[in-house]
Amino acid sequence: MSDLLDKWWEQGQTIIENGLLTHYRILGLDSEELIFVIQLKSYLDQKQYFPSMSEIGDRMGVKESKVFAILHDLIQRNLVAINTEKDNTGKDFDRYSLTPLYRKLAHVLEKSTLQTSEVEKDINLLEIFQQEFGRLLTPIEMQTIGEWMDKDRYQTELILEALKEAVLNQKYSLRYIDRILMSWEKKNIRTSVQAKEETKRFSNYQERPPVTQPQESSERIPLFNWLESEE
Repeated sequence: MSDLLDKWWEQGQTIIENGLLTHYRILGLDSEELIFVIQLKSYLDQKQYFPSMSEIGDRMGVKESKVFAILHDLIQRNLVAINTEKDNTGKDFDRYSLTPLYRKLAHVLEKSTLQTSEVEKDINLLEIFQQEFGRLLTPIEMQTIGEWMDKDRYQTELILEALKEAVLNQKYSLRYIDRILMSWEKKNIRTSVQAKEETKRFSNYQERPPVTQPQESSERIPLFNWLESEE
């Protein structure tokens, strides 16, 4: 039993990244191509840089011609490369490389991470709305906020700025916030910085003394009185 374990360890191990197993279909690999990549990696891990396709075919239980077809297709799709390098004696030798595959995998993982981050940001946005409104959002309200980001392409910071202005005017309504966003869009205001500048400009305009002195009103002038009052 001990001898068998020793032989088993002598054969070495091939570590397959979970990212590859999870996203291989996104990379355009089918199950047979994935097995080929794993077999090729096992040779590379043992420093056998240019293994026989016949041997890989025996391992996979397919003909050598089929293995060559898979290899050719992966090279054409820039997932496997053949590089020429020099050994310690300065002699050229060819080797297979999976670097192109792992570069594309890294890009997929990065994109997946960004998408996860966006989902987390969406969840945080909903939580902020619920905190400001002092209640849970309805499914329709959640859908409306989602459409602001996905359909209208409003930045999260811009939506939060509109929420801030609505709260200042004690208008706890997505309809009111939507009017603010639409008004900003008509003025080509796309960022929270631009929105703050517009708010400041409008506020300064309201504070200018009038030429004539009409009857004063104690009613507070809304920050965004260009919007129609919510019915």
